[in-house]
Parts: sequence; C-alpha cells; structure tokens
Amino acid sequence: MAVTKGRVAVAAAGALLMLGTGVASAQAGPAAPASARFAAQAESAHLTSAQTTALQAKVDGYLAKTGGTQVALNKIDLGGKGEILVALKGEAHPRDFASGKGTRVAVSPCLRAGVSHYFCAYRGDSYTGDEILMYTCGTRYYVSTWGRGGSWINDQTRNQESRRARMYNPSGTMIYKTPRAFSYDAHGDWNPVRYVIPCG
Repeated sequence: MAVTKGRVAVAAAGALLMLGTGVASAQAGPAAPASARFAAQAESAHLTSAQTTALQAKVDGYLAKTGGTQVALNKIDLGGKGEILVALKGEAHPRDFASGKGTRVAVSPCLRAGVSHYFCAYRGDSYTGDEILMYTCGTRYYVSTWGRGGSWINDQTRNQESRRARMYNPSGTMIYKTPRAFSYDAHGDWNPVRYVIPCG
C-alpha cells in the first residue's frame, strides 16, 4: 500500500451531516431483547424492510467470519478488542445506530482531532464504507472479504515503533508494515491482505 505522510485532511466533513431529517429515538430500553432493540433502531431511522434485511445480512457475514457480538443494528463489538461498523448499501459511511441517532453518520474515531489509539481500516477508498476499529496488539483482524480498494489510518500512540500495523497475505507472510502513527493511505488495496495485526 502506498503511504502518504502528513495529517489527513478531513474532507469527510460531509460525514458529519445528517443523512435525513431529525428523528426522535424509538429505541427500546436496555432490557429489551436485542432483536427488538435493533428493529426499533431501524424504525427510528425510517429504514425499509429491504434495507434492514440487507444490513443484517452484512452484519451476519462479519459475525460468521470474525466472531464478536452485535450490539447495534450495524455494530459488532469484538470482545473489547475493537469494533466493526457496517455501512448501508449505497451510503459512504456507517450510521450511528448505537446512540439512537440512526439518521446521522457515525464519525470514525481516527477522523477526530487527537489520538484515538486505533488502527482504522476502511473497506472503501478515502475512509469510506464498512470500517474495522482495531485496538489490541497481537490480534488478527480479518479483511480478506474486502477485495480491491480500501484505505486505512494508523492513529495509535505516536512515535512508537511497536505501533506499526502489519498486513499479512493468505499464506501468513507479512507483505506490508505501516509507518509509525500518525500515518495513512487513502487509496490502498486490501485484495492481497488476509488479516492485519495493528501493533506488536
């Protein structure tokens, strides 16, 4: 993956805009079954049944591959080791269903000012599409279903040699090591990459 040095110009300011009109949250309480809570999230965001079904299918695909627990309509908790946020088909960024504001975009922690301590991997170019927030050193995070294109931001602890993400091919051979934080690539290629270890 080619590397560009310097700070990311957060041209994703549009990602902070509402995707639709403001809608009051219709989320069920925390004691409600997960399926009821997710249905309420979809309803409050005015998703069609087709959109809801397609989004759940994408989430199910990640759960089968990566494990973890679905904690919102489009969010998977990787057991305290990070998160996966899934975008609706045709939308550039995942929505913020977890907070009950499913009409707004979920702002990626790596695109905020300051240090997030994450390695953020994005399925699409220019920090778009599904994203995996990688946090735990020595852990494998699988991106092998993503194919061509993609992008990443290394926003881990600054100037530490161990905070360089490593990318491995299906044979388990390391094929790329990122520069130390802060570094990024807006136009990468996940096609040869099976998994990423964010730090060692």
